[in-house]
Amino acid sequence: MKKYIYILGLSLFFLTGCGSTKKLETMAPFSLGEAYAQKWSVGEPLEEDGYELVITVLSLDNDNADLKNIYYNGKMAPISIEVTDKGIIGISEFGKVQSSEEFPFELTETQAVISYMQKDKVKYYQINGIQQNLPISYANLDEKNSR
Repeated sequence: MKKYIYILGLSLFFLTGCGSTKKLETMAPFSLGEAYAQKWSVGEPLEEDGYELVITVLSLDNDNADLKNIYYNGKMAPISIEVTDKGIIGISEFGKVQSSEEFPFELTETQAVISYMQKDKVKYYQINGIQQNLPISYANLDEKNSR
């Protein structure tokens, strides 16, 4: 009897452990356009560097989905939504700061995952076809931040 209880307990442990993996949604409550990643550097000699991921947002209803983070290139960064002369874009800045969270997805350099809140649940949607733009250099942080 004890053997069966032990096996049942062990089975439940593995089942709940497997349930914590992040499931990708096939449909999202928002529409995205083109996305690109671009390395950047500041100063000569180099003061700071990193890269950003920029995604065109075609439609987004904040009542239905709240965009939170981007998982890309082994890192996670928050996404900020900005209105520019080119339309609405989502930007995530990846610098030297590392997330303490283990990277939960296997992605290529042309893929990313965006997390969003919908009805108090965190959901994940994969983005494909990310272009790699040429690196850009800025004289100082003010120049970079004013782009």
